[in-house]
Amino acid sequence: MTELRPYYTAPPPPLTAGARFIRGFKRVGAVVAGLVLLVGLFFSYMVAREAQDRAERRFSQATCIASLVRNNRPLERKTYDRNQYDYSASGCPGYSFDYEPISAALDAASGRAPAPLEYAIEPFSIGAAVSIGIAATAFLSFWLLGWLCAGFTRD
Repeated sequence: MTELRPYYTAPPPPLTAGARFIRGFKRVGAVVAGLVLLVGLFFSYMVAREAQDRAERRFSQATCIASLVRNNRPLERKTYDRNQYDYSASGCPGYSFDYEPISAALDAASGRAPAPLEYAIEPFSIGAAVSIGIAATAFLSFWLLGWLCAGFTRD
């Protein structure tokens, strides 16, 4: 019967002032890192969505231009540069092929349509990796600052 342990464990010893200081800086660092991560992921999402939308608009305009060429419809010229085609005035709205020859639009139309997330994956993953790196740096910087200000004490 002497090997039985008591029903409660002793509370841990109170934290020193330096340990409390470090704990406070770690909490502030965690909040700042979380905010940096959220903002970074939001901007990464916005850039990725724009890249995907741009690719889809480009393909849509290319197929419209190819349809006009295939049906032998005349293409309008720009008013300020008679050597360039005005695809928007010809019935294919957009700016993806401004100042590009018809062959570029026909080449783009002969390819396949963009997959649902084909052009969004790369910008989002790069942005997410950068955001995670900056958030980790922010957290470690606050932890290090607290550790230095606490006089190099233990956590």
